[in-house]
Amino acid sequence: MKEKSKAIKFAFPLYDEIDDSLANITAVYLRVSTDMQAQEGYGLDVQYNAIERYVKAFDIPNPIIFIDDGYTGVNDERPAFKKMLALMKVGRIKFVIAYSLDRVGRTQMLILRFLKEDCVKAGCDFLAVKENVDSRNKQTYMILISILSMFAELDHDSIVAKLTLGREQRASEGHWKGGGIPPYGYTYSKEADNLVVDEVAAKNIKRIFDMYVGGGYSPRQIAEILGLSGDTTVFNILKNRTYLGEITFRGKQYKGKHTPLITEETFKEAQALIKKNGNSHGPSKYLLSSLLFCGNCGAKMRYMKWGKGKNAKLKILCYSRFPSSKEQLVKNADCPNFVYDAEQVEEIAAAKLMEFAVKYSEDLGDKQLIEGDIISILNKRLETLKTEYQRCLNAYRKIGDENILEQAADVDREYKKVERDILEERQKQTILEKIDKDNNVIKSLPATWQKMSDGEKQKIMRNIIGKIVLTTGTMRLVLNKTQYEKTLSSE
Repeated sequence: MKEKSKAIKFAFPLYDEIDDSLANITAVYLRVSTDMQAQEGYGLDVQYNAIERYVKAFDIPNPIIFIDDGYTGVNDERPAFKKMLALMKVGRIKFVIAYSLDRVGRTQMLILRFLKEDCVKAGCDFLAVKENVDSRNKQTYMILISILSMFAELDHDSIVAKLTLGREQRASEGHWKGGGIPPYGYTYSKEADNLVVDEVAAKNIKRIFDMYVGGGYSPRQIAEILGLSGDTTVFNILKNRTYLGEITFRGKQYKGKHTPLITEETFKEAQALIKKNGNSHGPSKYLLSSLLFCGNCGAKMRYMKWGKGKNAKLKILCYSRFPSSKEQLVKNADCPNFVYDAEQVEEIAAAKLMEFAVKYSEDLGDKQLIEGDIISILNKRLETLKTEYQRCLNAYRKIGDENILEQAADVDREYKKVERDILEERQKQTILEKIDKDNNVIKSLPATWQKMSDGEKQKIMRNIIGKIVLTTGTMRLVLNKTQYEKTLSSE
């Protein structure tokens, strides 16, 4: 406490003089930041005299002086104020009296937090003598709280608007806008101030476009093969112009400074195919539908009825040889591949799948999947970042330094990254659970296959097999899960 504060004769004891056993304290809070405030009528003597008259007139018990002489009200870094809050939290203070609201703080957010959070949690009443703001008068007090909340919300909105404006400017300059989750395939580098390629994920992005545009896979199949959350995720990737090297912000496209992952031609082909297919792919009734590929030219293969009437048989043939209405699937009009009997192909594929099921079950043994507590750790990190982000916003409100906004944006980016990490971990755990379920299915496959419906058999085929390649009389089954660790073949 400064010397000029000590020069004032108080009838009440100071907070640093009271006994630890004293309870039901009435905190008389006084604050002045400069000598100029004393000249403007906010001097400590003016504040104290007004409060003293009230305390004596209403016989208020246990008045104790908490005085901050020479401390600003734009933050709560004040020794007496912090001591007062500490005593409120342990229930020793039941009433706080200040000369005016601005003695508590100079910002709406700080005042609101003190009245709405600190006092409420402590079960402590509050009175501002000058404005006659009294928490014991519930009607007028709640009106004040509402007004302060409105101004605090406007204050918060103005900060958010500044952050948004900064992100829009970053996007227009070709930088990742920040404040969100970087698209799958990229990470954000603070050092480069840009999106950088995640080599592992980027390979999957290229695979997604190749499988959809050139391979004829549906988004649902792509999601299953690559372990993504669903066909919606695949559609969103296929429509995302970030992979062209662009930045999108609020519906506007800007030339980005990051590395593109696909070409303009590939992207246009994908959009045309999405439009043509109506954004959906209906299931086929045939066992191996959508799994069959020509080993000679690389085109998809399809089922086709061969012949008429009772003599009609189901065949499997290459799109290049019989393009029908899907000329875009033709790879080589001179493809020499055979026309196959569908029933024989299905029998061979099912037989090789049973062989695999037996071998896989033997290799698997009694291995158990172990799931770590990674998500719990990430959630704790998320809470820390949330607190740090709020601290930055509060600091900006108090100081007004634009650099703090950039710090807030950095924290927000990190927050979004951790959110993405949590999502990925949950997806991994979902995949692990699915693998565990698949393992049980595979173990029992030889005994249950003949009892399954056609739909169940088709689902099992698509779940385990990525594609079936037919090459002039030979068959190769490619599994779509890396944990199966092998490719099946049949001559």
